[in-house]
Amino acid sequence: MPRKRHTKEKKNRDLAIPTDSFSDIAFLLIIYFILATTLTKVRSITADLPSGEKTTQAQPEKTSIVNLRGSELFFNDQKMEIGALNERLAALNLGEQDGNKRVIMLESARGTSYENYFQALAAISAHGGVVAIVENEK
Repeated sequence: MPRKRHTKEKKNRDLAIPTDSFSDIAFLLIIYFILATTLTKVRSITADLPSGEKTTQAQPEKTSIVNLRGSELFFNDQKMEIGALNERLAALNLGEQDGNKRVIMLESARGTSYENYFQALAAISAHGGVVAIVENEK
């Protein structure tokens, strides 16, 4: 009759998984993620957008237009930098105007970077303007 081996080892084995160190590992991971995380403040703007509904009121004779063509910026077909745009918008006193006189049309061509678009949108909103976004239908 053959002799059974390892019978004592099988009887003494505990089938439970050791979980004593899980709480230590979880605590170390929490500390690591707290220290490794970078907190950044998101820069944002608040903008008043027109409703887009057609009204029966008379439209203003001339609406100012900001054109973005790639890296170039045009205000009423005059090429300028963002600093000059801020000066022109400040001179218009948009915050003191009423209704349709506050509307500034914003056109953007393909290839315009988001940074340029954001700067123009922020400049219009900062001076009290209402942004009308021009969208071409295909």
